[in-house]
Amino acid sequence: MLRAVSNLKHFGHMRWFLWGGVIFLMIWVLLVQWHKVNEQAERTRVKLLAQTMSRSAASLRQQWELENKPSHSQANGIEYSFTHKGWPIIIRDQHIDCAKMWNLLSSRQAPVDYLSLVDKKEVRSVHYNSCYFQITDGKWLALFYENETIHTNGFLTLPE
Repeated sequence: MLRAVSNLKHFGHMRWFLWGGVIFLMIWVLLVQWHKVNEQAERTRVKLLAQTMSRSAASLRQQWELENKPSHSQANGIEYSFTHKGWPIIIRDQHIDCAKMWNLLSSRQAPVDYLSLVDKKEVRSVHYNSCYFQITDGKWLALFYENETIHTNGFLTLPE
């Protein structure tokens, strides 16, 4: 009789141990999958931001054509000028004002946040610097001019 009670206790402990293991395994699988989904969402965010900035620039260029190619214009309280080919640009102290360009092109409602900004002179353009916006850890968006034409590009960097 004592042995039967002992077996029932042992069976009860084993059942709780198995349930705990199953729950732990499910939580672990969910966390791994969440990380993958989150990573893909961040990549998609950078891609959509690059597309939004390109579309905004194209829209402002179309407006430039429709308004008979003015030298300056204004949108959402931001004044900007145009390159020789009609692409919007904001110059301050003979460099692109990256922060204002971000505010102009990132969204029509309210500017999207970024973590940090790096601007540097590169071989791409004789006249203009390039702007690099860090969206999240390891995810960046580049804004640069090449042959008087604006370009945007989302890219990933490896963690340090």
